[in-house]
Amino acid sequence: MWVPFLIIGLVVVLVGGGTAGWLALRAHYGPRAEEERPMARLLWEQKTSTDEKPIDSWVSDGVVVVMHEDWLDAFQADTGEKAWDLRPPQRTGEEAASKFCGMSHEVKNGLGVIAFGPYDRIWYGGTGCSTIMVVDVRTGTPKWQLDLPVVEDRSTTRYSDPEIVGDVVVFALHDIVYGVSLADGKEIWRYDQEPARYCRMLGPQISERTAAFPVSCPLENGYLELLLLDPATGAVKGRTPVKSASLPSMISADPPIMEIDRDDVNDGQGSLLVFDDTARQVSEIPVQLPAGRLDTNPVNSQYDVMSARHRYRFVVTNGLLVGATWAHAVNAYRDTNRIVAVDLKTGKQRWDVALGPEVVGIPFAATRNGILAINEGTYENPSQVYEIPLDGGKPKPISGVFPENVAAATLCDLHWVDGTIYGARMGRKTFRAPPVFAVR
Repeated sequence: MWVPFLIIGLVVVLVGGGTAGWLALRAHYGPRAEEERPMARLLWEQKTSTDEKPIDSWVSDGVVVVMHEDWLDAFQADTGEKAWDLRPPQRTGEEAASKFCGMSHEVKNGLGVIAFGPYDRIWYGGTGCSTIMVVDVRTGTPKWQLDLPVVEDRSTTRYSDPEIVGDVVVFALHDIVYGVSLADGKEIWRYDQEPARYCRMLGPQISERTAAFPVSCPLENGYLELLLLDPATGAVKGRTPVKSASLPSMISADPPIMEIDRDDVNDGQGSLLVFDDTARQVSEIPVQLPAGRLDTNPVNSQYDVMSARHRYRFVVTNGLLVGATWAHAVNAYRDTNRIVAVDLKTGKQRWDVALGPEVVGIPFAATRNGILAINEGTYENPSQVYEIPLDGGKPKPISGVFPENVAAATLCDLHWVDGTIYGARMGRKTFRAPPVFAVR
């Protein structure tokens, strides 16, 4: 919706001059938000070493870390100055160039886990994303590196997001799930499939309580199941068959929430299945809700479900799943949508709110008191952070309006830390968003 507006603005400025153009826009849209509301301050913005294929980001221990396929960049959180960077190391004994292919979603005790491996096009028996490294997030210093062996006759893992759970690093490689020691990388447990099954471990979600994996068995008439493992021991907590016309995606591990497709012809039949810790289904949430159709696209959507662990635009808290509906047009230049909460026990919509009549918003975090949401910036309504009460009351602005050059914050990986919002652009073509930024 930006391009028509920019064309109109340019024509007005060319015809009537800068002041006249601004007055014409103001007359058409009304006063800009910053004329009436406090302005947020852009603390800093930085470029990353590359903007190709962003994967994920951390904000922890005083640094902001952004992973792209070919580079890991770290910036001081308070100033934006470069803290350290890292190119993908070579796997031991390999001459081929490496790529980054995953990072833990969380940082624990100053440590983060990254995954990398050679650029390998081989689907079976290749090394793929097979090296795990623990790094000191503040300094970028590697603590240890683990090169997993190639497993013959197994699908090559292209992306693998490890996770730290207590003193264990949990990750999947070549359809085997491993738990290794955070201290030294020594194997603690592994879960392998039954012999001759040739099933695929799809992109998981991992929490302190559960490692949740969708499993696809193409040689068994397309059999699909949900597998739940104890991340501390590797023991099976539960497993259950599921039916889906396409490969399922894990939305959450605590509780386990899986997206399925009921009909491969009409994609309006999608659902989110909610399970307990033993893989017993608790409820089913239809993607088509009274407030509109849920947007189930992940932030890092360029990576397929075959192995990548996605970041979804959902907040799961206090027995609720909170997400955003797809936007719909209000007029020729503006869209709007709803932020909706669903009861996890019943699968029923509990409430829905809009951040404004002509803005599109998404939830991105939970606080003690509610849900944090942000709107896509427009001329009259620049991006701003809101807090929505857990009962769905009126959204309350808790930040000033963002600067103009941070208009596409909804397309970024966002982190809220003590009143400062840090963002990492998740698409090279993202319009009006610096690669990395901090706003307060």
